[in-house]
Amino acid sequence: MAADSASLPTQLSSPHPFEQAAGARIVQQFTLFAGVGYLFFLLVTLPSIVQSLDVMAWWWTALAMVSVYGTGVTTGILAVRRASTGRLRTAASTSAVGYALALALWPLGWNGNLLDSNAIWIQALVGLPALTAAAAWRPVWPFVYLTAVVFAVSAINHAVRIPGRDDPVVVDAAWTLAFCLVPVAASVMGIHSARVLDATRDSAFATAGDAAALEARALERNRLDALTHDGVMTTLLTAARQGRTPSVARQAVNTLAEMRTLAQGDTDPIATLDAHSVLARLRHSVADVDPAIPPQAAITADDESRYPADVVSTLASAASEALRNSVRHAGRDAVRRVDISVSDDHLAMTVADDGIGFDPASVPAHRLGLAVSVRGRMTLLPGGTAEVDSAPASGTSVRLEWTRP
Repeated sequence: MAADSASLPTQLSSPHPFEQAAGARIVQQFTLFAGVGYLFFLLVTLPSIVQSLDVMAWWWTALAMVSVYGTGVTTGILAVRRASTGRLRTAASTSAVGYALALALWPLGWNGNLLDSNAIWIQALVGLPALTAAAAWRPVWPFVYLTAVVFAVSAINHAVRIPGRDDPVVVDAAWTLAFCLVPVAASVMGIHSARVLDATRDSAFATAGDAAALEARALERNRLDALTHDGVMTTLLTAARQGRTPSVARQAVNTLAEMRTLAQGDTDPIATLDAHSVLARLRHSVADVDPAIPPQAAITADDESRYPADVVSTLASAASEALRNSVRHAGRDAVRRVDISVSDDHLAMTVADDGIGFDPASVPAHRLGLAVSVRGRMTLLPGGTAEVDSAPASGTSVRLEWTRP
């Protein structure tokens, strides 16, 4: 008898991190968007940057170009190259800090002159660094950052423009903050939701893994119970009754081979058999128990039909045990019959006798023959069933079926 387990649950595969993590994908998309935005604003604000040289020292302009646009465009390049989430967040954080650094150093670079224009160029992209902050920092800090830089840049504009050309600082900052708040809030909510989704998915994977491990352990226990009853106990009982006969020796060798297979885990759960190999395997399971019984077989399957080897093995093992039960309990004069049916999506075996029969409801719970070796085996198979029909003095019929899921 070959290994007789049902197929184990398919292992959960883990794709590439950028494909599996919603948080990673969102960070990548936001940093890419921010990088494109920095490049766009660089082109748009070039005239204003040149004009600002009238009021700002050249070193501040050069430093601001690097700390604002240099870090922002670099973040976008890393997103295009699909850098790790950690590197993207570091780059995004550097971009946000770079903008704040340019604002902080502005008083040192201002020469005291005034601009005859609407605003200094650095105000044009005040909301963009807050988006990069949303990709890098915890939810509350991008709002704190946005509020701080908006009021700072509004104060700078108020100081550098000709008097009478602007609104009060608070009004100007309030309008700018209201304009920038919606996209920053959407960014924070999107990234936070993705992180929650990742955590939920990871928890689901862990729960599924635990369930699969429990199912695998239960399956191994059932396999061990079945092997103990079918192989070890049956071999010992047969040897006690018949002595050292060739059939007993063959049964002992088969049992030892199965125990080694179970211990070593050599079962190949993806192996398949064609219809004729299935029929040969099922016939062999009958001949192992009682060579005098010629199974009646019917094949209606196509030549290309394939069947899982573990399904065939489980069906053969359950049929062998049903036949052993008949040989042991049906009576000396009982006549037995085995029918085998192989179709494209269905396998069936019927083991019947006209012996003394029994009441299935009266079988003690500790008797493993029907509960584990027959019903237990078949119910572990997806699509497997086992029906026992018997009554005192009316014979016994065991119907084993597997339907392809």
